[in-house]
Amino acid sequence: MHIFIMGGGRVGFHLAQLFADEEYEITVIERDQERQEQIDLALNARVVHGNGASPLLLQESGVDDADLFVACSGNDETNLIAAAAAKALGARTAVARVEHLVYVEANFLYEGFLGIDFMLSPDALVAQEIANYIIYPGVLAAEEFARGRIQLRQVQVNKNARAAGQMLCDLTAPGSGVLAGVVERDGKTSVPHGDFRIEAGDKVTLLGKREAMVSALRDFQGEEPRMRRVAIMGGGVIGQWLAQSLEDKVASVKLFEVKLDKANRLATGFLTNTVSVICRDAASRDSLEQEHIDNYDIFIATTEDDERNIVASVLAREVGVKTTAAVIHHPDFAPLVAKLGIEMAVTPRVAVANSILKIVRQQTVTASTILSEGEAEVLEFNVGDGCPGLGKPLHALGEPMPKNAIIATIIRGEDAFVPGGNDTIESGDAVVVITLSDACAEAQRYLQG
Repeated sequence: MHIFIMGGGRVGFHLAQLFADEEYEITVIERDQERQEQIDLALNARVVHGNGASPLLLQESGVDDADLFVACSGNDETNLIAAAAAKALGARTAVARVEHLVYVEANFLYEGFLGIDFMLSPDALVAQEIANYIIYPGVLAAEEFARGRIQLRQVQVNKNARAAGQMLCDLTAPGSGVLAGVVERDGKTSVPHGDFRIEAGDKVTLLGKREAMVSALRDFQGEEPRMRRVAIMGGGVIGQWLAQSLEDKVASVKLFEVKLDKANRLATGFLTNTVSVICRDAASRDSLEQEHIDNYDIFIATTEDDERNIVASVLAREVGVKTTAAVIHHPDFAPLVAKLGIEMAVTPRVAVANSILKIVRQQTVTASTILSEGEAEVLEFNVGDGCPGLGKPLHALGEPMPKNAIIATIIRGEDAFVPGGNDTIESGDAVVVITLSDACAEAQRYLQG
C-alpha cells in the first residue's frame, strides 16, 4: 500500500512513523526544508520537498498511485485543496485534517463538493473522547465487534477494585466470557498471560460478551461514581465542543475562559443554563478555590499550552477535584502526566492517527480499534481457507502465529464466544485478534492465509 502524507509536523510525523514501522510505502511532502531533512534522517520514507497543495508537485510525485492521501499540515485551506487535488489526480482515498468549526460543522458538504473521503478534526475527536470518559466513568475506550455481540472496554484499575493485586487467571477464568487482552503499565504495553498480576493504576483492555462485561467491569474498575459536575479550562475548539457535548448529559458545566471578549461570546452560545462561562484564569489556585472547584467531579484543561494544562490540572487536584484530565500536544509530555497524578491525558495527534489507522485497516478487516497510542490493535476479520491453523487447538498453533497476538473471540455463524485453549478455528469463521502492533501484519497473514 502506498500512502502519501502532506505535512510533516507532529501529526504527520507520528502517522508516517506508524506506517513506516508496518512496512507500508510512505511518501511525505514537506515544504519546510529543515523539517524535510529531519524527517528524511528519522524515517524510512521518501520525503519530497515542496508545497503539497500544488497539483503539479502531486502529479510529479506520483499521487495517482496513492492508496491513501492524508493532508495534515497546520492550515485547513491548504489541506482541503491538497486532498481535493490528490483525489482528482487519482488517489484512491483522500483525507483532510481541519481545525476551524466552520469546516467541521459542515464537513459533509465539503466532502461532497470537493470529493474528499474524510475530514478529521483533532480537536473534535479529542472532545468526543473526553466526553465519552465523563458519560461512561472510568472507561477509557469503548468499541463493539461481531455486530455488537462482543464488547471492548479499556478501563483503569482502581485501588479498591477486586482485580488489584490478583493474578489474571483468577479473574478471567475459562468460560467467563471475558478476556483481558492488553495491559498498559508505566507507559509499557503487553499482552498478558494467566500468571500476570494486575496492579492498581493498570490500564486493562477487556474483550468479551455483552452479558459478561458488567461484572468484569466491576471487578477491574471498582465502583465509579457518575460525574455530574464538570469544570473545563479553555474556551477554544476543544473546550467549546466538550461543553456542548455535555450540556444535556450532566448537572452542570463550568467553562473557564481568561479572555473577556471570548468569554462573553461563548456565554451566548449554549442552549440551556447547564453551562456557565467564567472569565477567570483556571491556572490560578485562588481562582479555583474561589470558584469552589473542590465540589466538582472532574477538571479538564483543554488549552493549546501544555504547560498551563498540566499546572492547572495539578492545582485542581490539590484543591480537591477528584479526577483531572489534560490535553497534551507535545509527545514528550504525555508520559509525565500520570506521574503527576493526572488521571487522563489526551493527545490530538494520537486521536487523528487512530482514526486514519482505522481507515487503512477497513480495506482488509471488518472492524478495528487502536490502543496505547498505536502500540496495540484489536482487529476483526474473516479467517482464510489457507490458514495453516484450521482445525488445530489454539494452544497448539505455535509459530508462525506470533506470541504477541491472541485470538480473543471466534465468530461462528450467529454465535460469538471467547475461546479456550482447546477450541479450534474452522473454515468460515471470523476472529477478533488482540495484537501488539509489531505482530499485527504477521498475525493477519497467518490467519487469512
